[in-house]
Amino acid sequence: MKDLLRIADLAPDTLIHLLDRAGHFQRHPHDRGELLRGRTVLLYFAKPSTRTRLSAETAVVRLGGTALTVGPAELQLGRGETIADTARVVSSYTAAVVIRTFDDEDVRSFARAAHVPVINALTDGHHPLQALADLMTLREIFGDLRGRKVAYVGAATNVTHSLMEAAALAGLSLAVATPAGYAPDPAVEAMARKLSTGGDLVLTGDPREAVDGADAVYTDVWLSMGDPPEQKAARVAALAPYRVTAGLMAAARPGAVFLHCLPAHRGEEVTAEVIDGPASEVFRQAANRLPTAQAVLDALLTGGLAGTL
Repeated sequence: MKDLLRIADLAPDTLIHLLDRAGHFQRHPHDRGELLRGRTVLLYFAKPSTRTRLSAETAVVRLGGTALTVGPAELQLGRGETIADTARVVSSYTAAVVIRTFDDEDVRSFARAAHVPVINALTDGHHPLQALADLMTLREIFGDLRGRKVAYVGAATNVTHSLMEAAALAGLSLAVATPAGYAPDPAVEAMARKLSTGGDLVLTGDPREAVDGADAVYTDVWLSMGDPPEQKAARVAALAPYRVTAGLMAAARPGAVFLHCLPAHRGEEVTAEVIDGPASEVFRQAANRLPTAQAVLDALLTGGLAGTL
């Protein structure tokens, strides 16, 4: 397995291996510090980023390499040069490439032409690095993931898609509550059901039904990067009943935690009382982006990942 473009690229045991390695890097952050000595990793970000960019850059440094972070104005990617040509050139200079962009097909095209590992750092359809940190956080809190339930509430996003695939591989039950018109991509739903190793996947329009008995309640912003600003009023109106409040959290299992991929907008998708309260694990979740990034880079660079059948 050369690349990580979506969680569905992984096999169940490979997912657990990555989570185990992330735990190792959390305990031993400078292990494998010679892996990238004298080598560079290109980080291409066509969208703004805080957690993904900084965690990936730091992961490269901890593995002994140099991170080269560039944006659309600094490469000819798709602008005067084909994606495939750029991928071939970049591959001759770097040990790996981390890409955050819009269209999933652009990343797939880059990965097909590149001869070094390519990691999806967020596209319109998927955010695999976030899902790995999500599962790492849940394992730290609850131990074995099987038999646990996560509720995702709000508009389905790339984060939702990766969470669906990760939950399926890990044996987690996942309930996704969205208003009409904001449901997950049916193709991702079909993939998650195909990948299932025992957990249930429930899609509903009722946030309380989703949260009932959940061990974790997860949400995302109502207006994501790439969503037209003129849609905000309509999205707020449709999503207001899906705001995560203390009342909604009360429908979850006692001891349930709150998760959010961040950035968060207090008063929109979640109240300040919840995200700043004792149930919130959002900053542990954010911190776990670093060891999971190290684990992915280490595994891809050493041939330590096997893909799905």
